[in-house]
Amino acid sequence: MLQTQWQQKWFQARAWLQYWLHAVNEHSLQAPFVYQLYQQVVKPPVKRVPEIENLRQRLLASPERLEMHELGAGSSISRSNIRPVSSIARHSLTPVRFSSLLYRLVRHIKARNILELGTSLGINTLYLAIASPSGRIHTLEGCPNTAALAASHFQELNLRNISLHTGNIDEQLPLLLEQQLSSVDLAYLDANHTYSATLRYFEWILPHLHDDSVVVVDDIHWSADMQQAWLTLCQHPRVSLSIDLYEAGLLFFRPGLQRQHYVVEY
Repeated sequence: MLQTQWQQKWFQARAWLQYWLHAVNEHSLQAPFVYQLYQQVVKPPVKRVPEIENLRQRLLASPERLEMHELGAGSSISRSNIRPVSSIARHSLTPVRFSSLLYRLVRHIKARNILELGTSLGINTLYLAIASPSGRIHTLEGCPNTAALAASHFQELNLRNISLHTGNIDEQLPLLLEQQLSSVDLAYLDANHTYSATLRYFEWILPHLHDDSVVVVDDIHWSADMQQAWLTLCQHPRVSLSIDLYEAGLLFFRPGLQRQHYVVEY
């Protein structure tokens, strides 16, 4: 059942309260792997890339308008398919501290084969690309106009390690995994925020993951549907460790780790 905007906001507020009540910091993290991850990825100060942050500010002030062609859960803010870029930026771009976390995570696990579902305006794609200059970022975007704008940003910053795939992810992702991306070091899922789509994408990516891979699921408390998807993924038999940061969740697949779920301050 689709939630109204107010129902969704109320759900998010309750989810945040539950997160705040249960979140722990490094003083409660006894497992060496999780403690190190917290110290090196979650806790450090924000890493700002000036060129990308200048672009973010331009987008937040942009008077340009885009005709959107959304195939997923859509926006909870606007029902119009023609939206100002500034509005898209305000409501779809993650905060710089989360872009920074993605950057540090890529560096921490030395990811080279990176998959992003949901390019949007390309800000996080740029952070992923700069974090892995010798790697390759495959990013998928369903809306052709949004993809074209993101592509102009990649060209502007002269980043050549990004492959942008435009079209329905249900069609593009299986082809990409079959033809170009046999192994995935890091997957960032930020598209089609529904239970069925999130689990479907995960199952498609799963055969291409290895023991050191990480899957980042964005907006795990965005709706009841997404929260249920996250809880289902945490119970997957291939997942050895799950970390709830409220804004996103991290899934690990290392067989040597004790199977555990953490709610961590972020």
